[in-house]
Amino acid sequence: MWFNLRKFSYSIFFLIIGICFTLQVSFWQNIDLVWMTLIVSFLAIPILDSLAGARKFPSLAFFGTFAHWVPRLYFLLHFYLLFTVLSSFEFTNFLELFLNGLALGTITGGIGITIAHELMHRPKKVDRFLSKLIMASVLYGHFCIEHVKGHHVRVATPNDPATAKRGQSLYGFFLQSISGTLLRSFSLQKLFLEEHNIKMFSFKNELFVTLLCSFFFISVSWFFFGFYGLLLFVLQAIWAVLLLEATNYIEHYGLLRSRTKSGKYESVSYKHSWNSNHAISNWILFHLPWHSHHHKSMNKAFHELEPIDNAPQMPFGYPAMIVIAFFPFVFIPLMERQLKLYQEREEKVITV
Repeated sequence: MWFNLRKFSYSIFFLIIGICFTLQVSFWQNIDLVWMTLIVSFLAIPILDSLAGARKFPSLAFFGTFAHWVPRLYFLLHFYLLFTVLSSFEFTNFLELFLNGLALGTITGGIGITIAHELMHRPKKVDRFLSKLIMASVLYGHFCIEHVKGHHVRVATPNDPATAKRGQSLYGFFLQSISGTLLRSFSLQKLFLEEHNIKMFSFKNELFVTLLCSFFFISVSWFFFGFYGLLLFVLQAIWAVLLLEATNYIEHYGLLRSRTKSGKYESVSYKHSWNSNHAISNWILFHLPWHSHHHKSMNKAFHELEPIDNAPQMPFGYPAMIVIAFFPFVFIPLMERQLKLYQEREEKVITV
């Protein structure tokens, strides 16, 4: 049957829940309850996600060709949200500024960067450029370079700044990943420019382009929305980046590739990423929690990803794990238990 009502309903629901989650900050701001974005994102969603639990649900492959347009729709929502929140913000006190920055950064980081991540793996140049614009709007455009050319090559090795070490706190990881991502992106791009004989101040230099875009967004924020608008813009960018790095932290925490007899690292497999089958967070995050499949086939679109049952599984969904990660005394013992359980399971499989 060419039309499946269940899958169609699921697809529409997927879109609706994502759009509502994305635009909530604008709604709460209009009724002076912007802090509700934080309650919904860091309390309600993790609780609902945990209650809904891990489960199997229909593949988004039903989206078909339309799936390629979904991230582009969210690209428009991302900048619509930035504009509406910045334009309607009126400074009263620094607490209000801080809450607005956190609320906006929660969406630009949680949804905007997720969309940018989806687009930066697309083959079309226009999609990759849209990704750069989103990342430039959170002042982290260089991430596009390091993530694709660096992280996906060195993931789950000590050479990857975006892989958290076993026992490492989130705060130590922030320093490692943010500085490492910046330095690695510069070195990767420098090598690329030298190999292709491209000048530094060229539009063929991705790093130069993303820096220009970031400067453009900063200038627009100050010119149109004033000093406090600029502060709000910078604050949302900082929080968005911290959420991105918190996500990086939980995705590969404590997982390392072994070396082969030749001294090289084994190939990336399902064993090197933490996954989650929790339904709500998979809806909101475009199946990012099916992370093992993404690393095995990084060019597959979100609707083509599938869960891998024998991959390392988190005890909770991504949103809950990100919240827990900010409390190392809870996160590290919790993940130590998960690592031991997974290692014991793998040893049994090898023995059998």
